[in-house]
Amino acid sequence: MGLFTKLFKKNKYPVNAKYKKGDFVNFRYRGELYFGYIHDAKEVMYGKITYTIQIGGQCPALIHDYKEEDILGLKK
Repeated sequence: MGLFTKLFKKNKYPVNAKYKKGDFVNFRYRGELYFGYIHDAKEVMYGKITYTIQIGGQCPALIHDYKEEDILGLKK
């Protein structure tokens, strides 16, 4: 893969991701139960998926590289 391709290649959302962009999920972070929106996902290696999760409303924050198996499930 050339340098031009690496710089301008558009990242695609992983097909085998369990949660889709915009899903409202529960997860534990630093010993507390949080909920947030799936902002993005990427495939790291060997089919492992990590997510970027957005928490907060008025002043949001992003949690990067959160493992799929650590997410508790969809918030109802």
